[in-house]
Amino acid sequence: MFRLRNLKIHLFWKIYLCTLFCLILYNEYLIHIFHSMHWSPIECQTDKCLRILLVADPQILGNTFDTKLYWPLANYDSDRQLAITYRRALQHTIPDVICFLGDLMDEGSVATDDQYEQYFQRFVRIFIQPETRISMIYIPGDNDIGGEGYEAVSQDNIQRFKRYFNEQPQWVLPNGATFFNINRFSKVMPELQDNNAGADLYSIILSHMSLLKQTDHFSLKALETFQPDVIFSAHDHTSKYTIVQKDALLTNPPSLALNTKRDNRHDLSTFNLYGLRSNQQLLEISVPTCSYRMGVMKIGYGFAVLDGATLRYTVLWTSQRLYQLAIYSLLIIPLKLLCGQIWCNVLKRYWCCYRKRNRNYLPLHAS
Repeated sequence: MFRLRNLKIHLFWKIYLCTLFCLILYNEYLIHIFHSMHWSPIECQTDKCLRILLVADPQILGNTFDTKLYWPLANYDSDRQLAITYRRALQHTIPDVICFLGDLMDEGSVATDDQYEQYFQRFVRIFIQPETRISMIYIPGDNDIGGEGYEAVSQDNIQRFKRYFNEQPQWVLPNGATFFNINRFSKVMPELQDNNAGADLYSIILSHMSLLKQTDHFSLKALETFQPDVIFSAHDHTSKYTIVQKDALLTNPPSLALNTKRDNRHDLSTFNLYGLRSNQQLLEISVPTCSYRMGVMKIGYGFAVLDGATLRYTVLWTSQRLYQLAIYSLLIIPLKLLCGQIWCNVLKRYWCCYRKRNRNYLPLHAS
C-alpha cells in the first residue's frame, strides 16, 4: 500500500528545509534576545531617580484601510512583534512610568464604536501593565482623534479616547515629577496649578507633535507656562533631538539625529538639566516608532532616566522586521516548488497504484 513517508526528498530540499527552520527560529525568537543584549543599561545614581519607558506610534492595524486578503496575517504579525519587543523593553528598563506618545491605533479616528472596542482589546493585550506601581500615561495623536491634513479633530473621538485610556491633562507622580499633556491638534493644555511650582520638581511635557518645530502661538504659550525640563514627542517616526534658545523659538531650529548610526546606536546621551535651564535652553527628544508597519527600518523604544540634574537617554532598537519579511517572501518560491514536487509525486504514485490494481482485474480473452 502507498505511504506518504515512502516519498524520497532530494538532498537539496532537506538542506533547504533545515535552513528555513533555522531562519524562522532566529527571526522569531533568537533575534530579540540578540538585540536586547546590546541595549544600554542606565543605573540610578541618586534617590531622585525617575525611569521612563517611551512608546511612540504603535499604530496597531485596523480592518478598514487594508482590504487585501492577507490582512488578518498582517495584523497578527504586527501585534505579535509589538508584544514581544514591548515585554523585552519592560524587562530591561524596569520603569517607574510608561508614556505612550500618541497614534496608538492606526484607524482610531475613523473606527466605529464596535471596531474601536476590538482595537482597544487588542491594544491592552499587547501593551500590558506589568505592575500596579508603574504609572501608565496615554496621550492621543492624529490617528486617534484626527487633526492631520484635511481630517478635522472630532470631539466625539476626543471623548472616546479619554473614556478608554483615562487621558488626563496632567499626571503628578509620587516622587514629584509632573507630566503635562500638550495637544497641538486640539489646542488643549492643562491649567497651571500652584502645586506645580517648585525648583525640586521635574517638569516634563508630553506632546505627540513637536513643540519646537514650526512653533505657533499655542506652543509658545505652553512652553512659557510650564517651563519644561524636557519635552518628549513622536509623530515623525525618527530618533532625534532639538536644543534651542528660548528667545529663538520662532526660527524653526534644526534637529540632530540621536543614536541612529551603527557605531553609536546603543550609546547613552547625557543632558545637564540645570545647565539647560541656566542657559535658557529647551530640550526636545523625538522618540522613534516602535512599529515596523510605519515603513521605516529603524524602530525601537525610548528609555530615559532623570536622575538629579542629569537626563540620560538611549533608544532600545529592535529587529528590522521588513528585512525578515522580504527574506520570507523570497523563500516562499522554492517552498512552493517543493510542495508542487511532493504533490506531483503523490499523484504519480497513486496513479501507478491505481493502474496496477486495475490490471489485476482485467478479463481473460478467449484463445
